[in-house]
This record gives sequence, C-alpha cells and structure tokens, in this order.
Amino acid sequence: MSHHRNSRRTKRHSIVAGAVAAVLLPLGVAGTAAAADAPTGGSQHTATGSAPGAAASTPKVVTKVEKFYRSYIAALGAGDTAKADSLRESNLTKSLRTQLAEWERQHSADGVTRAQNVPVGADVAYDGSGMGHSWTIVTLKWNGGSDVTKLHVQSDLDTLRISDLKTFD
Repeated sequence: MSHHRNSRRTKRHSIVAGAVAAVLLPLGVAGTAAAADAPTGGSQHTATGSAPGAAASTPKVVTKVEKFYRSYIAALGAGDTAKADSLRESNLTKSLRTQLAEWERQHSADGVTRAQNVPVGADVAYDGSGMGHSWTIVTLKWNGGSDVTKLHVQSDLDTLRISDLKTFD
C-alpha cells in the first residue's frame, strides 16, 4: 500500500514539475532554481548585464527599449519629427500610440518623454518580467544629466513593442 501511495506522490510531483517546466521553458528559464532567483520587480540590470535566471528575451527587450529611446531623443534633438514618428510607429503598440496622442493633447508635451523639451540622454534598466510582459526603468537625463525623470516602461515579450509607460510618482 505504501508503494502505491508513493507511486501516486511521484506521479503528482512529475505532473507539477512538468507544468512548471511548460511555463518556464518558453520563457528561457532553465530550471526551478533559476526561476526562484528571477527578479520580480525592483531589480535593476542594465542592457549590458542580465539578471540571473531572467528570461532569455529580457536582454533583447532592454536593448530594444534603450535603442528606441536613444534614437527617439536623437531625432527630437535634430528636429526630425518624421523620424520620431517612424520610430513610434515601429516600436510602440497602436494602443499606446492612441493613449499617447490623448495624453499629448491634454498636456501639450511629448508623451514618450513626458516633457516639452528634449532630454540629453537616457539609461535603461531591467525591472522584471511576467505574464507576457517585461518592464524597464527608463531614466531620462536633463540639464547636462543633473536632473532626471524616471519612466516605468512595459514591453510585450512576443513583439518587443512598448505597450505602456508611466512616470514614477
């Protein structure tokens, strides 16, 4: 009887392990120990370093957000609105572009940078992944880098497009 009970327990553990693997493997997490170490928010890893156990696509997301913000700031700084619009089209979801248009109408400012002027630079740090999204913290630099604005930026992992952004309060 105890062998039968152990057999059921082993089978139950195998099913649970299989379910965990089915969730973690598509995310690029190689084992439950790595999943336990994966950041759940608040951890900051730059595009050049990745979090231990983070999803394999995380560095791609951080790099993509960083490249977008740097290109977008350069386009705005050069007065190239066509380039800035093109960058929005290819890097932001349609839903976010619609939200930003409304925000910009209400605030008379650029929704991507949340400002009327152009930042001098941006740094991007990883802030966690889950439920098909990844979050980054974008630190926009102003006045030669002495002032900063922090944005919490959400990207969809399947398309790597930015799908939401908010300023930190």
